[in-house]
Amino acid sequence: MENLEYVLQVIEPWLDKYIEHGGASLLPLEAIGVGVWLLEAEVNNGGFDLYYFNSGGVLAEQTVEALDAIGAYETASILSAANRDVGQLPLPKDRDERSSRLDEISQTSKFGALEAEFHEEREDRIGLLAAYLKRAVNEA
Repeated sequence: MENLEYVLQVIEPWLDKYIEHGGASLLPLEAIGVGVWLLEAEVNNGGFDLYYFNSGGVLAEQTVEALDAIGAYETASILSAANRDVGQLPLPKDRDERSSRLDEISQTSKFGALEAEFHEEREDRIGLLAAYLKRAVNEA
């Protein structure tokens, strides 16, 4: 089974749980899987603006730790820099308030440069996540 297929198979129920009940409902391993996956999906689809605007950004602080846990240190550094640009985290749960906050920082954020670094793909984030999940599942 390919890494992407494996990751999706493992985290699908966790994503459903996150969508229905929020980040507080996730166990630590689930938060790692969901956090890394949402970062990957959202930034690849629409950059950091989309990531923070959508529900993935709610986990932005935890996802830095998740990236460190799986060994994606460069990506953790990139997300940390993006988090600093956002300022106060977590962003409001209300979509309109989140949008307003992101509009406020749109001219000063370094999201464009950070996205370029993110897309250089010096780290195989999905491969690292798959390996981490396989180890965790085997140890359980």
